[in-house]
Amino acid sequence: VTFRPDLAHMPFLAHPRIEPSGRIWNIGSGGKSAFVWRLSPDGAFEAGEIIELPMASYMHDFTATARHLVIVCQPWVATGSRLPFMQSMEWQPERGTRVLVIDKDDLSRRREYELPPLFFFHLGDAWEDADGTIRFDGCFHKDPTFAVKGASALVEGRSEHGERPELTLVTLHPDGRAALTPAGFTAEFPRVAPELAGLPRRHTVFVGGYDGQRPFARSVGVWDWERGRADSFDFGPRQLVEEFVPAGRHLIGTTLNLDAQASELHVFDARAVADGPVASWRSAVALPLTFHGSWVGR
Repeated sequence: VTFRPDLAHMPFLAHPRIEPSGRIWNIGSGGKSAFVWRLSPDGAFEAGEIIELPMASYMHDFTATARHLVIVCQPWVATGSRLPFMQSMEWQPERGTRVLVIDKDDLSRRREYELPPLFFFHLGDAWEDADGTIRFDGCFHKDPTFAVKGASALVEGRSEHGERPELTLVTLHPDGRAALTPAGFTAEFPRVAPELAGLPRRHTVFVGGYDGQRPFARSVGVWDWERGRADSFDFGPRQLVEEFVPAGRHLIGTTLNLDAQASELHVFDARAVADGPVASWRSAVALPLTFHGSWVGR
């Protein structure tokens, strides 16, 4: 979509943040600068502004609270313009990870936090406590090995077994301190019920069960940050589990059944995931991995 001639070909991340009202925020990153998009609930352009980033980080996702945008700049940074794209990036762990928090009402109002060097693809929605503390979760790698080697190996039909992402809660205190709280297990695709986007919450939907012997997940679950426990279901070693998304009181997602050589669609009760699917449907074919998106009810 070209909203205005001067905005043609402007970058737009794969993961916009949608407020419960329907308003859409997104980031378009390019080097040390980024374009902040604000769209109306019907997708019309409302406003946009260029901001400066702490470093020219690789960026696939960002997050937001009801009042702030939260941009995590990891130390995998662009040092040139070369093809393939990954040859333009360099891992610089000595720079650490910088978290940029920006006021939605005034993008010039910003503050930064420092975290250890981390690599990530996906973050969960953020929220704020009454005292201004910001919290959000993400699935963090120790470095970009998977991006550099593992992803290309999968495309070539190989598997590079390496370190897997761990579900972790990030806490940004008003006094400038930042802390990491690992959940203690590997996970990807953290999701939150759309009606809670940017609002206080305790649960995170995830897929997990990465065992180091295969590149895909084998389980789906809901993690409770207050109780420190997961309600999850393991599909077993012969199912490849793709992203699951919250839809009302349910979780909906797909798997690839290796024995049946077919894709399957599963629906879970989000309050009793360990009980297994409440409904499943098998396709007549195997669809390409991986489903990665959202369901829209009609």
